[in-house]
Amino acid sequence: MSKLSKYINYVLYLIFAITLVYAVMFFFGEWNEDSAYPHPVYTDAFLNWANILLWIAIGITLVFELFHIVMNPKSAVRTLISVGIILVIVFIAYSLSDKTTLDIIGYNGTDNVPSMLTMAGTMLYTMYILFGVTVAVILYAELSRFFK
Repeated sequence: MSKLSKYINYVLYLIFAITLVYAVMFFFGEWNEDSAYPHPVYTDAFLNWANILLWIAIGITLVFELFHIVMNPKSAVRTLISVGIILVIVFIAYSLSDKTTLDIIGYNGTDNVPSMLTMAGTMLYTMYILFGVTVAVILYAELSRFFK
């Protein structure tokens, strides 16, 4: 085991321990009973930690992808094609999304606006399309074995 992989393992264990502490605080901690809907007190902290982990993962992915492109310039074409396909899927999902405000009885929040509804619709349609493509590719891979 190299020195770097040993340090990476320590960092992973540390992140896992911090996540475990937040999860225990969230699930077994105090509850805020004063609001209209009781919820755990540590909900914001738990969601902020998840947000931090998400941005770290995105940053690491981008850095290593750029490093890979610099080291293997010929593979950059394949990466750019993949990014282009994802952008086309997101554009199609954006075109399918609806920005009509919803008639929700008893809801007085600020998220029932066209921009948030368009973003939510885009994300939902993107996930639907990617799920459908995934199922189709799995079916193709399994069925193509029968005909070989």
